[in-house]
Amino acid sequence: MKKFLFAAVFLLLPAFLFAQEERKSFGFQFALGSGYTFYGDDSLKSNMNKMMDRGYCRFIVYTDAGITYKLTESIYILAGLQIMGDMAWKGANYSNHASPAFFGGIQFYPGIANLSFSLAYALGFRRDWSVQAWDYQKTQVSKWGNGFRLSAEYDFKKGGGIVPAIGACYLFMPTGHDDYDNTLAVYFRLAFR
Repeated sequence: MKKFLFAAVFLLLPAFLFAQEERKSFGFQFALGSGYTFYGDDSLKSNMNKMMDRGYCRFIVYTDAGITYKLTESIYILAGLQIMGDMAWKGANYSNHASPAFFGGIQFYPGIANLSFSLAYALGFRRDWSVQAWDYQKTQVSKWGNGFRLSAEYDFKKGGGIVPAIGACYLFMPTGHDDYDNTLAVYFRLAFR
């Protein structure tokens, strides 16, 4: 009986996930993925190069969460928070960086299947924690910067309900002292709309 119940749930789950329904006015979404940040700070770039040359372990995680509001069937207002975490370590030495950014803008579907694009204003900063064997120690918060965020996503389901999607985004963020971080990320998203 348990096997039958498990098989029934396994077979019916896609029908519930991908059932066609109209998209609601408000929705929320979250994403998880990875990416890479091209840091503008020369001393930070030099430190990262030394770490990679010395065989440090590195883990980069991207996440975001946000809300959407439907203006028309193809144009939406979106707002949210994205965070890129970049962690590298070897023994007691480490270099961690977190780059949170608030964003708000427009998402639109140009009519190419379920593909969408977004353009958003972004406000963020970078937080660094580093302790290295070569006397590089740094704990700082960059200046807040005004940048922009571009993204492209493909929804695996048209309309509303639970909508899985894949996407990629680019974030341009000034971090003070004529330094600019450029972040690229790819992610899997679940939207509830």
